[in-house]
Amino acid sequence: MIRVSAFIVLLCYSALALCQTDLDGQWIAFNRAGAPNSNLQCFTSRNVSASGGNLLITTKSETASCSSFDLPYATYSYTSGFVAMRSFNFLYGTLEVRAKFGGGASTGSWPIVWMEDASCQASDPTGTDDRCNGQEIDVAEILNSDFTHVNQQIHVDNYKRHDGCTASTTDTSQNFHVYQLVWSAGSLVFKIDGATTCTINRTYVPNAPMYVKINNFVGGVGGSVNNSSLPWNTLVDYVRVTQGSAVVFNDDFNLNATVQPAQPAPYSSYHSSQTSIPKAFSRWPLRVFIICLVIAIAATAFKLGRAHN
Repeated sequence: MIRVSAFIVLLCYSALALCQTDLDGQWIAFNRAGAPNSNLQCFTSRNVSASGGNLLITTKSETASCSSFDLPYATYSYTSGFVAMRSFNFLYGTLEVRAKFGGGASTGSWPIVWMEDASCQASDPTGTDDRCNGQEIDVAEILNSDFTHVNQQIHVDNYKRHDGCTASTTDTSQNFHVYQLVWSAGSLVFKIDGATTCTINRTYVPNAPMYVKINNFVGGVGGSVNNSSLPWNTLVDYVRVTQGSAVVFNDDFNLNATVQPAQPAPYSSYHSSQTSIPKAFSRWPLRVFIICLVIAIAATAFKLGRAHN
């Protein structure tokens, strides 16, 4: 009977892990390895949560095993968090993200807010190195653990073109900044705290729907990892997309707030699900686990009762 109950609890844990990844909501958290150029960590939904009205992505020094489409099952020395828009993607408009990045100078942290072509969206949770159609926009990326400079760049035309700029700002690991991208046909305007920091006007600026991704890699172009600096905490206050005067996507990661429904707008592929990431990652998984635990206890009590009779 104890073995049966233990098996039920194990099933509960499995259901919990799946729910953290697959519940309907505005975001999905990955449970997979990185990619060949960023493979020092396992990404786990356990490292993604909501805290104080922020999305919290935590990077830790701990052993974990994982795999992805690109990488075989292996054991890694770090875990981190990776979220992406679940189903929403958009063509043109203004993306605004207020965030403070985890890590700091010479830590080896490589945080990034970026966008990729919507053709990647379905396969992304399993990991992919097929580069979809080779379209990427780095809205705010920290390279070489230099948290006073922000990389703003495109990788397009099957990663043959790499226009971009490096913007200076106050320490992004100590201060929140508002990162903005104004995207229109043939034009990208990057801003930090309202000030224009980079402009790209090219015919090859992406012209197909894209979606937003936020994560923290370990090492790689972040530099050598300083284990004593871990854990790192990336905080995202809100993510907002507007097209004209219409807010077509908004999440302020506040459990007590109601996310307003998106307004129809040109170029939007918005889907109706509006559960914010705190609900998706905190409420239902806990309920599933509690229900399973109650079933396990009830099963044990029933077995004990029959044994005494």
